[in-house]
Amino acid sequence: MREQQRRLSDKIISAHELACQLGKLEVADIFLQALEVDLSAIGGGQKEHRQTTELLEQVFERHQKVMKEI
Repeated sequence: MREQQRRLSDKIISAHELACQLGKLEVADIFLQALEVDLSAIGGGQKEHRQTTELLEQVFERHQKVMKEI
């Protein structure tokens, strides 16, 4: 898991990763939905400073991989 987590989305990503590791797929699904909601809110009052989307892409790839395993 990541060491520095300032954004809510970073914490959701970590929680999603843990849910996947524990095989709690329904929980992982909910965290993915929460991430989508949080990311769709970006651009409101605060500027997004995320440099890359690599971490975000990894979340969706991990989720797809875990869902295919069931």
